[in-house]
Amino acid sequence: MALQSSGSISLNDIQTEFGGTNPISMSEYYRGGSFVTDNNTSIPTSGAINMNGFYGGTKQFSYTFSSSAQEVDLNSTLTTAGWNGSDPVAVTIASGVYLWSDDTSVGGLTIPSSMNGLVTITNNGYIIGRGGNGGGSNGGPALVNNATGVILTNASGAFIAGGGGGGGGAGGGGGAGGGTGGPHATYGGSGSSTPGTGGAIGQSGTSGSGLGGNGGGAGGGGGDGYDTGSSNFGVYAGGGGGRILPGVGGAAGSSAGGFGSRGAGGAGGSAGNVGGNRISGAGAGGGGGWGAAGGSAGGSSGGSGGAAISGTAIATYTNNGTVYGSVA
Repeated sequence: MALQSSGSISLNDIQTEFGGTNPISMSEYYRGGSFVTDNNTSIPTSGAINMNGFYGGTKQFSYTFSSSAQEVDLNSTLTTAGWNGSDPVAVTIASGVYLWSDDTSVGGLTIPSSMNGLVTITNNGYIIGRGGNGGGSNGGPALVNNATGVILTNASGAFIAGGGGGGGGAGGGGGAGGGTGGPHATYGGSGSSTPGTGGAIGQSGTSGSGLGGNGGGAGGGGGDGYDTGSSNFGVYAGGGGGRILPGVGGAAGSSAGGFGSRGAGGAGGSAGNVGGNRISGAGAGGGGGWGAAGGSAGGSSGGSGGAAISGTAIATYTNNGTVYGSVA
């Protein structure tokens, strides 16, 4: 609870807000020292201290994500860590740490409206959304913000990336962010079709079966084909999307002498390549790179790329890193 904004402030009031030991010494309460957090800019770091500088002072709760976490609700995480629900919070995402999602309807990080006016975030790592599956599914958002007054810095070398859209067509590639390749149905033959799976964090997706699309570090390649040289028609599944930033798109699958047309997956921020018409009227587009659309295929559209930041606009936003996808 913040100190009063007017009237007299006692040393006991200051100790109650910021902590400390008896006997109380004013030298304990320099900003940036053992007790007074850096958000209290009216309190000096050295020299004489004026008691009026403590008006409205409040202790900030600090938390660092030092290991990767899936689908983080910031309120729940900080409450579990001991936050009282009312103090301002300073959150740091450490270098190399992923806040990631495996659900296109949920962000890698969500800031709820209950944290209005309280949140400062410094991202040194990766906040990423989930890629759409092949067949034209949309990618998911990276950061979902529902709070006002948020201060966000995306530091140099850090990433905020929406998931890539899935490639169009039944054998389309999965979007960046772990999208699964499309499992193309067979056309009158006996062949089977196994789609590529999405990559784990920091890993490429796997390739589709047979002559299917290759897995990508970002978007997976389209894998649809039409093999006129055997009875196994159209069994070339799409490659899975990876979770490497910025990542390289997976190569398109190849046809064994037929009429297939497949698009390669997109790299970070780049749309998946278009797959053209094939004899049955459906090609296979490449999966979209981070925050980008999947490639279309014949009459089938690719999925849209997920937002980097969706919901309520960030009040103070500084980007020194890389952002893929739209920003609210």
